[in-house]
Parts: sequence; C-alpha cells; structure tokens
Amino acid sequence: MMQYAMDPYADAFARPAPPGFFGVGTCAWAAAGPARRPPPPGFFGVGACARAAAGPARRPPRPGFFGVGSCARPARDVPARRPPPPGFFGACRPRVLPPAPCELPMPPKFSKPAAPAPAPVSCVAAASTKRQRLCPDYEDDIHCNLRLREKNAEERPLPDYLKKVQQDRVSESERASLVGWMDKFVRDHHLADGTLHHAVAYVDRVLSVRSLTADSGYELRLLGAAAIFVAAKYEDQRAVWKLKADKIASYGEFATGKEVLDMEREMVEALGYQLGGPTAHTFLGHFMRYAEEEDKTKILPLATRLVDQSLLDYTCVRILPSVVAASAIFLARWALNPVVDLAWNMELEKLTGYNCSDLTACVLVMRVFSRSIICNPCS
Repeated sequence: MMQYAMDPYADAFARPAPPGFFGVGTCAWAAAGPARRPPPPGFFGVGACARAAAGPARRPPRPGFFGVGSCARPARDVPARRPPPPGFFGACRPRVLPPAPCELPMPPKFSKPAAPAPAPVSCVAAASTKRQRLCPDYEDDIHCNLRLREKNAEERPLPDYLKKVQQDRVSESERASLVGWMDKFVRDHHLADGTLHHAVAYVDRVLSVRSLTADSGYELRLLGAAAIFVAAKYEDQRAVWKLKADKIASYGEFATGKEVLDMEREMVEALGYQLGGPTAHTFLGHFMRYAEEEDKTKILPLATRLVDQSLLDYTCVRILPSVVAASAIFLARWALNPVVDLAWNMELEKLTGYNCSDLTACVLVMRVFSRSIICNPCS
C-alpha cells in the first residue's frame, strides 16, 4: 500500500477525478493543475460562483436560468442604479401644508347681472297668480292640448253639413228637436254631466260624413239614441248597467235592440273611434276651476244653462267650444251683476286666453237665443 502510493509513475498515469453528479465536485480542482476547460455551470447555475480567483482569464460566467447566479459580479461591474421611486400615491414625498386663509387670493368682484325681462303672456297663459294653482306641473300642457284638439279637423263637424252633406234632408228645426229629445233622454235616465254635449257632438260629426236615407226622422232619432248610449259609457262606465239596448229601443220606440247596436257600430266607425274631443262643457269646467264659492253657486249654474242652450242652435256648430264656454261665462256675469262688476277682467282674460273683442260675435249670437234665460237668471 505504501509502495503503491510512493510510485513515481503514479502521478504520470493518474487520471483526474470525474466531475460529480450534476457538476458536484468541480469546485475541488487543484490550483496548480494543468489548464483545462472550465467546468460547465451546474444546473440552474449552481457551482458557477466557486471558480478559482487565480485561474486564467476566462469569459464571465453566463447567468443562470431566470438570472440565478448572476448576482456574484464584482462591485466594479455593477452599473449605476436609478434612485427608488416614491411610495404609493407619493407617500415618500415631503408633506406640504395648505396655505393659510389670509394667503388665499380673493376672487374678483363682478357686478350683479340685471334681472331678465318678464316673458310676454300668451293666449294660453297660466291661471291667475292670485289663486293657488291646482296642478302647476301639468295645467299649461292640459290647456294647450285641449286647444289643439278642439281645432282638429277630424274631431270637428263641418260648419254647413246640413246643406253640403245632407242636402236639406235634415233641417235646423229637426236637428233642434232631436237635441231636445236627447236632453230629455239624459235627464230621465240621470246620466252623467257632459253626456249630452258629447252625444250631440257625435251626431254632428256623423252627419258631416254620412248622409241619411229617405226616412230621415226614424234614422235620425236612432242615431241620437246610439250617440247617447256611447257618450254615457264614455263619461261613466256604470252606465253599462243603467242602459241596455232593449231599454233604449223601448224608450225610442225602435223595432229591436239590435238596431241600436248596429247603429252604434256604424257611428263609432264613422267617428274613427275618436270619442274624447273637448266640448263646451269641458272648457266651462276648465275655466271655472279657480272660481270662488260664490261664483260656483251663482255664475256656474247659469253659464251651464247657457252652454246647454247653445246645443239647440245650429249656428254654434261653427264656433269653437272654448269660445262658447267663455261667452257663457261673460253673459252669466253680466246677467247677474251688470252694473257693479265688469263682465270681463284681466284675470279671466289670462285664464281663458280671450279678450272682449274675441267674444263679441259669439256673445251676440248666444244673447239672441238665450234672452229668456238672461232676463230671468235666478229662475
């Protein structure tokens, strides 16, 4: 054993120890041994940091996978780094205090703008400012809608339909007789207010688009009964239990209730299923919504009688319902107190949108056929 260790030829024929598994053992090379290729870096760069300092110049070791092993560079090879960024939301920045109130600059002084000029009052102005408005958000829109609908040609009868369409098959006196019979029908059955005005409007509109046959009296009365039937159901749904087709047929002396139903279908088709047009009764309630209790107990009943009386006159067909309602209020105020109070004032002008000159023609017409009511307003 000792001889083999001291054999002079042992160093010449001795082989270097093989590298260990995964490069383990490559760090134990002798510094005085022959020049050999540097051992490869270990797996993930392990072993690359243990090279001998005295060895020959070699290329710098490559960084390991994901940069592992590249942190052992000399200090002279490390490049200059940037200063660290400030903290989150500038937490590392120096704290700056807000300025004192005396250091804040004063805003410049501006002159107060002049008040805008008041808008002119239109013909559809709102209600009087002296009285509280019932529905301020919608009153102007409702007023404008009523004014537009009363001027709609599809919901207005022709001003001379008795001559152009009916060709004198129906006279003005026959129409007045029909309206009187319809008024009695409504009162006998205690139908809702406004039923008569809608029913007469339906009759005038139907006669403006369809002509009657030779037996105009029977057909005209049947048309009036069907118009009341439809208007009553429009004004009050409970009228369905009050009125039946057979009951209407017996009241109007018609053959069967089927005739009333057939006329109802033809009439609604001729009207284009537009049944809610405003009438003079509609505008009368709209204009008197701000009336005081004294006016509602005196002026409103008389104005209602004048508006109902206007249905008998064929001349009022060509006048707008709003003008008829405003004229009825004018005549009622004049008949009750012609000396002390004026029949028309600025408040009513703003409320209705009409002045005295706009109502002159209608007032003169209504005064002729309602002279008996005006002369005895309390009767």
